[in-house]
Amino acid sequence: MPASAPPPHASAPTLASRPLPERVRGLLGGILEYASDEIERTLVGTLNEFEQQLFKYAEQARSNIVQTRWLEAQRLVKRTRPDLVPRFLIALEAELACVRDAAGPKTLIGGFRFSPGELALVDNLELDEVSVLTEVSGRIEVRNSLPLYLLGQRFGVLGGKPAFDAETLPVGPHALCRMLRLAAECLELSTEHRALLYRTFERHLSPLYGAFIESINTYLARNGVLPNLHYVPVRARPTATNTGPAKAKGGPGDEPAAGEAGTARSGGGSGAGTGGGHGHGGGSPAGEDSFQQMRHLLAGRRQLLGKLVGGGAGGGSRSVPGNSVVIEPARVQEALGLLQGKAPAPVMVNGVPTVRTVNHLKQDLLAQLRQATPDGKSPALPEEDSDAIDLVGMLFDHLMKDVRPNSPASNLLAKLQVPLLRVALQDKAFFTQQQHPARQMLNAIAETGAYWLGEDDADQQLVGKMQSVVDRTVREFDGDLGVFSNLLEDLSSHLQTVSRKAEVAEKRHVEAARGKERLALARDRAATVVEAMLKKQNLPRFTHTLLSQAWTDVMALTALRQGEDSDAWRQQLEIAERLVSVAKAGPAAGIPTEEAAALQQDIQGALTQVGYHNEEATAIAQRLVDPQGAAAADDDSAASRTELTMRLKARARLGEDLQESKKKKKVSLSPDEQARLEQIKHLPFGTWFEFTINQQGEKVRRRLSWFSTVTGHVLFVNHRGQKVGELTLEGLAKAIAQGQVKVVEEEKGTLIDRAWSTVMNALRSFAGQPKNGKEGPAR
Repeated sequence: MPASAPPPHASAPTLASRPLPERVRGLLGGILEYASDEIERTLVGTLNEFEQQLFKYAEQARSNIVQTRWLEAQRLVKRTRPDLVPRFLIALEAELACVRDAAGPKTLIGGFRFSPGELALVDNLELDEVSVLTEVSGRIEVRNSLPLYLLGQRFGVLGGKPAFDAETLPVGPHALCRMLRLAAECLELSTEHRALLYRTFERHLSPLYGAFIESINTYLARNGVLPNLHYVPVRARPTATNTGPAKAKGGPGDEPAAGEAGTARSGGGSGAGTGGGHGHGGGSPAGEDSFQQMRHLLAGRRQLLGKLVGGGAGGGSRSVPGNSVVIEPARVQEALGLLQGKAPAPVMVNGVPTVRTVNHLKQDLLAQLRQATPDGKSPALPEEDSDAIDLVGMLFDHLMKDVRPNSPASNLLAKLQVPLLRVALQDKAFFTQQQHPARQMLNAIAETGAYWLGEDDADQQLVGKMQSVVDRTVREFDGDLGVFSNLLEDLSSHLQTVSRKAEVAEKRHVEAARGKERLALARDRAATVVEAMLKKQNLPRFTHTLLSQAWTDVMALTALRQGEDSDAWRQQLEIAERLVSVAKAGPAAGIPTEEAAALQQDIQGALTQVGYHNEEATAIAQRLVDPQGAAAADDDSAASRTELTMRLKARARLGEDLQESKKKKKVSLSPDEQARLEQIKHLPFGTWFEFTINQQGEKVRRRLSWFSTVTGHVLFVNHRGQKVGELTLEGLAKAIAQGQVKVVEEEKGTLIDRAWSTVMNALRSFAGQPKNGKEGPAR
């Protein structure tokens, strides 16, 4: 990767530089202005989430090398991201400006298609990158095939040529992916990181792209570019062998020939509508099929339970009593809307408050419906709605296992039951689409609640924010799924800020821990040097005590700040050697006055650096320079020297707490505990551990931020980056061997995806089907 990527299209064409008709130039300028605003917002959101994902992958890295690579990518993005949007918009204008150029379809490899007889070698990494972009653009094209087809017809008019297809359309998904690839060169990322960027871009672009294309179509139609162009599908008459919605798919393979679809029709002929490109309607054939598969599995579970309980054969379908009336789905939604506006009554079991479940909500729903049911009749839910409620109930029951009872997280999930149940009844894509906004909202609340709010000292600001989001959901949702998207964006922005604060807090704790380790190493080295110097030396007690304690601290601080190869280290060592020689000399042997003054000044300055007061440092320096002089003969001086010696021994020393911890950590380990210790030493920083915190079996997660094999100190932080507990490597090994702590294996997918996987595997087990670890055709 070059140090800095060159700007794209150094001589890129612009709308002003191309010989375009004024009307075409004006229309393209309007498209460019609108698209620039939309694309800029999308790219900013993409980069924000991309940075967050890079940090998340760095947290989950299994080695320091991998962690460093992810963090380096995050630093590159922060440094180079201001260049991405301008480069993208330059490429976008160039695509629009070339709308009337001769046909030369572009591809993702090298920018242009190869000529028929041309062969070229393509790097494997480049092919991997191209395959990711091809998948991204292909998925977006399939979801928006109809509006793209209509826009291609209109761009054909602007370009004075046949209709554009999805690959050559200047604002089509393939063109946007080409622009992103060229613009992303400024980020200087590796292929692995660019692939992650492209997928993040898809997540931000896909929900908005349908409305984006529709707006451009509407703009061109209002300005007289094929204003009466509509798509009227040719519907085949149902036959005995062709029934159901199988032919209703809007994929590219189902498009009619150009002669049929391209016919201009007058106003009322837009029978097919434009809803196939965006939204989360429940009419998707794949989503309906998946939901029906879930219902089939649920019926198998009912049938088996019926046999076990009642002994009958059971048919798997629900039986409706003769005096019951089946309620219409619209009335079910109305009743749920009324329940949504009411505060739920507390649920008591044996006089003890318990968690409110979807089953309780189902009973409340039937009670609400009973008020509007004719006398003598009991309400019965439609069979499909009842199955949907049961599936949602199984999902919530599983999610509740991951949060502490009566915690803020459990209360928030209970509040979301009614709105999400309304979504599930209204839109069966909730069960199958991973990108469904309501499903993403539920996942954000559940994951944040389980990991961030699973402690007694939870972040009250975060708790307040989540309560505000959930309360707004309960208050504002009335069938519009856009409410979930808006609130999820608000919550994600807050969580991103919280994550950055946690990152900063954790870094500070790690830096402090590493500073303590460096101090311990410097202290050990200084003690070793001084002990070697004092070995077999018959020195006065005061001088020996001073050198083995205070001067050891001086040398340790010098080694910590400037290193053992510095002139300052050598100077402190020479002073110590000089003090030893002075102490060994007799009373008659003195040192020159100037040298004594300089030596005393050096000693005094060094001692003040390790925390001695000026008066105290001055008295110690005088005693060291002249330990056996005339001043030491009188009783007062002797008493003073004894007092100084006692004060030296009683004084807290530099890094003394580290020395005490090293003494405490010397414990014997069993073979199993020793094996656990070795396992811990090979774990990468960022590994998550699960701690059992009480006899009830409640668990919390802690992140291994750092450990030292020198001091044995282990640093654990919580999700907020705050230091929690004091542990040693040996103590952690013992706890793991005793089953009180365990390493958390890396989890794939979101919490909701794992919950659905568990639910579906449980249903498959009732049906005698093998578990596959998947929830079905989630898209």
